[in-house]
Amino acid sequence: MSTHDADQPEVVTEAATIDDRRPSRRRFFALGASAAAGLAAAHTLEAQRPKSRGTSPFPTSQPAGSAPDPSTTWNDPVLRLVRRVTMGMNPDEVALARRLGYAGYLDHQLRVADIDDSAVESLVAARLPMTQMSPAMLATQDSNEVANQLSDATWYRAAFSKAQLRERMVEFWTDHFTISLNKVGYRKLVDDRDVIRPFAMRTFPELLRATARSGAMLMYLDQNTSRTPTPNQNYAREIMELHTLGVDGGYSQTDVAELSRILTGWSITGPGTFAFNRTFHDRNAKTFLGRVFPAMPTTATDAQMMGEGDAAIQMLIEHPSTAAYISLKMARWLLSYEPPQAVVSATAATYLSTGGDIPAMIRTILSGKNLMAAPAKYKRPFHLAISAMRSMGASVVNVRTVRQNADRMGMPVFMWEQPNGYPDRVDWWSGLVLTRWAYMQYLSTLTSTTTAQIDSMPFRTPDTADGVVAQIGTRLYGGEMTATLRTQLLAYLRGGTYNDARVRETLALAGSAQEFQWF
Repeated sequence: MSTHDADQPEVVTEAATIDDRRPSRRRFFALGASAAAGLAAAHTLEAQRPKSRGTSPFPTSQPAGSAPDPSTTWNDPVLRLVRRVTMGMNPDEVALARRLGYAGYLDHQLRVADIDDSAVESLVAARLPMTQMSPAMLATQDSNEVANQLSDATWYRAAFSKAQLRERMVEFWTDHFTISLNKVGYRKLVDDRDVIRPFAMRTFPELLRATARSGAMLMYLDQNTSRTPTPNQNYAREIMELHTLGVDGGYSQTDVAELSRILTGWSITGPGTFAFNRTFHDRNAKTFLGRVFPAMPTTATDAQMMGEGDAAIQMLIEHPSTAAYISLKMARWLLSYEPPQAVVSATAATYLSTGGDIPAMIRTILSGKNLMAAPAKYKRPFHLAISAMRSMGASVVNVRTVRQNADRMGMPVFMWEQPNGYPDRVDWWSGLVLTRWAYMQYLSTLTSTTTAQIDSMPFRTPDTADGVVAQIGTRLYGGEMTATLRTQLLAYLRGGTYNDARVRETLALAGSAQEFQWF
């Protein structure tokens, strides 16, 4: 991306002109950028290397001169788990995890139905009433405000939900079943509320079937315009390539064409809800993935004709390629950019033995052994923004201004136009360093009682340089802050007049440090 290339020369030029003797914010940022860029390059190169032949199932060698993987200093399994299954650690989450232990905390997050999330849901309902409206009501509302309320609700839940693993999986499935808000409008709010969120932690078959009846999905991939004799192939292609089998999953272009014929009639009506239109359906014989679908008489019922699509979707659900593909994507999301094949195979076996039970697959991926062997992953902008809010203890009355500021990092929710979702790749995001710093500086200075604020007093206990850095180490890093970063933060905090502004600047630097960019 051109923005990546534009950022790096500025950093190098700035670093070359800084006086090494003063602990200035400018110098701290320049050094941080260098470290972040080096670490990003290291991980990008590692992803391209063959697997190590040593005892670790992950690549372990680092290019000479690169910054170390921050996970090499993350020795506490419980904290590693908190990093992976939440949108960002904070003292309350860490305390809960320590009390329950690794297995207990993972089990707690997997049992979503047992988590009382009424506080955040009540907040969303009160502040964002459009999230409760029917499709027919939404169709009459201002489209920009609908989009804003959906995005605001996503941020509130990510930041304040107690079901943090569910929020991580909502983000994952939102990308997996991408729908551009720009194309479908208010229908994406309905999809998020009635499809993605209810099924994100249930089973993949339930989720897939729900997306296949999502008015937003059918509109996004033009299924609502598909009819015999010239069906639109977009949804038929993407449900195989991106949603189930994977591009190398064993289907052909003929299968795409035949599935598009099978799905004719799957459409939407009125305000964008699912409806089967029998006049659109192709009743002639079809052959999909080797199975023959016989021709249907004109007297066939709607249920019989729509049943062809249900049967085809069930074939995709049961296909071994789906088990492998979904398992690989989930392992990449939760564990490592290049997960060991043994982990992927074990997860696929869990998929097949449990009927695609998502919590069971997560449990297979996130064993203590697997997670302790995994390298760090790079926070995408949405993850970074929310994690900083959580770690800094943000109090939010109106999240919209904060969200719109964070959007400058390049990841406004629901705005990815292509059907493959926002990339989960370090090389895609690692160049946007300056916008990350700008967000941390902005967040750390918030003091508004009508929008959002960061209370600096919890970081000033005791109200000394050592006390501030100790609190940063606890709240942002769970107590696993490196000695190098501690020294850098202390040097900056002691390098000028100790006051609230200096404390907030130090907090911004801690959130901008390369260690905070990873999880």
